[in-house]
Amino acid sequence: MAVNKDPFVRSLNKDGLPVVFRGKVQAGVTQAIKRGEICAYNKTAGYFIPVSAVNDFIYALAIAKEEQKADDLARYIEFYALAPNDQFEFELDAARALALGDTFLLTASYSQILTYSATGYPVARCVDDGHYPQKTDTTIRNRGHAVVSFNPAVTYWGLVLQGSFWGVEKVVATAAALTLYAEMSGLLIKNTGAQGALQHLLPASAPAGTRFRTFNTVAQAHGFSPNSADSIWAKGADNTNDKDVSMDAIADSLEVIADGEGEWLGIAHESGNETASTAVTVQS
Repeated sequence: MAVNKDPFVRSLNKDGLPVVFRGKVQAGVTQAIKRGEICAYNKTAGYFIPVSAVNDFIYALAIAKEEQKADDLARYIEFYALAPNDQFEFELDAARALALGDTFLLTASYSQILTYSATGYPVARCVDDGHYPQKTDTTIRNRGHAVVSFNPAVTYWGLVLQGSFWGVEKVVATAAALTLYAEMSGLLIKNTGAQGALQHLLPASAPAGTRFRTFNTVAQAHGFSPNSADSIWAKGADNTNDKDVSMDAIADSLEVIADGEGEWLGIAHESGNETASTAVTVQS
């Protein structure tokens, strides 16, 4: 259960101050928020809510700097934007001998705990060595908390205040179709299940340069579905509005880039083996 605990430790900025902004939250009776909860902007609802209720890779992460109590009205409260120079301390799901650079994921259904992972796409990274041995010993002591900085590719600072994190690409593996937003530009999507065509919904009227890319790890139609008024140009496809496009061979990849005028420019990357598709598939 979330408790009021401000996790801010320090900022490496010259003034020592963290990057803070005001974000909109729902009435407390609908969604109470504790100080120190990792939250995310829910584009569908238009509010910040604790991450236990959302998918971390779709929304911009921030940490509540104040509490939204049950009897508070919908309003704006202060959040830490999670700039790279700002450092925070969070409990871990399991104590471990933390090394500098260890990476963490969000913890399902718990917005104030991080989970160590050496392979998952990280939301935070260990930046503290205070538990390292001081003299000749090489044994790193176990610790149940970690001082971390957050990955700008998933934070409000990186996705919104910076407009995107300078082209950094993020990888997501999914067996379900995603609803994509312009703030997710640069996302590389791996399919993980062969349950039929997998079409990710593209944002309408996306700014020029917004881009997404699929990669096939299974032989499955995998691609994009434009908004009803938008279209996709690609090899073997015209720019008819509201037509889905995909590629279906293992190691095939389809990239789409918005031109800012309602069209997506598709680039087909074929696997180069005997099972490679020669063009994208167009669905009605």
